[in-house]
Amino acid sequence: MTVTDRQFDAVLFDWCGTLVEYPTREQRFARVLERLGRPHDPQSVVELARAFATAEQHPDAIESDRHCDLSASNHEETKLLVCKLAGIDDELAAAIEQSYGDLTTYRTYPEVVDVIMTLHRHDIEIAIVSDFHLDLRPYFASLGILDCISGFAISYEVGAVKPDRRMFDAALNTITSPAHRCLMVGDNPGPDTGAAAVGITTLIIPVERVDRPALLHRVTALAVSSI
Repeated sequence: MTVTDRQFDAVLFDWCGTLVEYPTREQRFARVLERLGRPHDPQSVVELARAFATAEQHPDAIESDRHCDLSASNHEETKLLVCKLAGIDDELAAAIEQSYGDLTTYRTYPEVVDVIMTLHRHDIEIAIVSDFHLDLRPYFASLGILDCISGFAISYEVGAVKPDRRMFDAALNTITSPAHRCLMVGDNPGPDTGAAAVGITTLIIPVERVDRPALLHRVTALAVSSI
């Protein structure tokens, strides 16, 4: 098969929920409580998660969340506001907010490294398109695959969040492939199908937090196979 036979010349990946497992509130808060040396029994964790979830529905929290991933300061402001509305004390609130930026709390799906390296080996460009408030390059460096990534469009750098087309335009500006030769892979139809508005074929994979099958191998098959 020649390069001209394949369907796509580039793959754009969402990060959280697509390449890594997004922790549930319960998982996140259990780790935070344990690190602080506080009770982290199931009931304590559930009560904390319930209070946080309720606070997230407050109109002020919803409005703040619209700008949450545009900067580290916006993210801090949003999460601390939610914690305040939930009646969470300052020490715990700070630890919760900081946990979102701890890249070690996001479990990488097992097939990610193999998929990224296989695409790279086939000279398929790879870009990351993510709504996140911090730099994700250290994450890819920790896996030894940073050199496989052609570019990043991260919301805090772009100044927009998906589905705003500026995110996808920014990603396209980091690669040489035109939109119609790209495949966008994400897990959330709301933000990620914004790629379709700029002419990028879009694949939405199911969200499964526990024992997700190696769904990303389908991306490899789609990208390197002939039409």
